[in-house]
This record gives sequence, structure tokens and C-alpha cells, in this order.
Amino acid sequence: MKPTFWKLSQGTEFFTYEDMLQSIEDRLVYVHKDTAAQGQSSVTQGQTFVEAKIGDYFYLTHGNNGVYVLGQFTGPINYFSNWGDGWSDRPFRVIARSKTQECYTGIQKWWSPNHRSTFIKVPEHELSMFEEEILIPFFGLHLKDYGF
Repeated sequence: MKPTFWKLSQGTEFFTYEDMLQSIEDRLVYVHKDTAAQGQSSVTQGQTFVEAKIGDYFYLTHGNNGVYVLGQFTGPINYFSNWGDGWSDRPFRVIARSKTQECYTGIQKWWSPNHRSTFIKVPEHELSMFEEEILIPFFGLHLKDYGF
């Protein structure tokens, strides 16, 4: 069994740098229910956020203004978020902090920081690419070191 990874972007149009730091300090991440689906999917990114499993991993980005942490969901969705109408949040634990403040300049995938998306699953068949593009340069993590 392989871990499930997600991209989670708290975009610059809604979240300031200070908001990002507060989100990490509070160990809560946020997605709006009306965040549209990507491509031909009929499921919105907001609904996907609700349905992600406790134990799934994500990396938190602020648009393409930086990758902050690798986190793991530790609880279910909270529909009564302090961010107000339509926003929901989920608790997480920090697995690793980014080792660089650099913006991502690699290939563009739906799950990469340079793609305009909010909550996108990294396809299992792209885990090695994800490792090379995100896990190693930003977190110094190699999947083989963890038996994957």
C-alpha cells in the first residue's frame, strides 16, 4: 500500500502570508465548498477536500509563492470554520517543514504549485515524479527511506 498525497493551495487571493503562518500554527487547513472541479470531473475540489481520508498526506502551498509544510490529516472536516460562510477546515499534523523559500519552477501538473488548483490528488502512477519535484527538493524526503 502506498500513501495518498494531495496538493493543497491556500491561494493568495484569499490568504495573506500571515494567514498562512496562522493556519500552520493552528494546525488547520481551509478549502471553500465552491472551489470548482478540475477538468471533466463532476466532483468539486471542495467536496474532494471533505472526502479525503484521515491519514492522507498533503503539501501546503500558497499559490506558487512557496511550499510550506508536508502535513497529514488527523481529523474530519469542520463545516463551522472561523473563515465563515462556505469555508471548511481540517486538522493536521506537520510531517516536515519546507527546506527552501524558493518558488516551484518545475513541470506543470494539476498537483504542482504552478498550476491553478486548490485540492488535487497526486495520481499513484506519478508518485515518483512527485517525489522528484516536491518531496526531495522541498522536504528532503525519499519514499524508499520509508519502504515505498
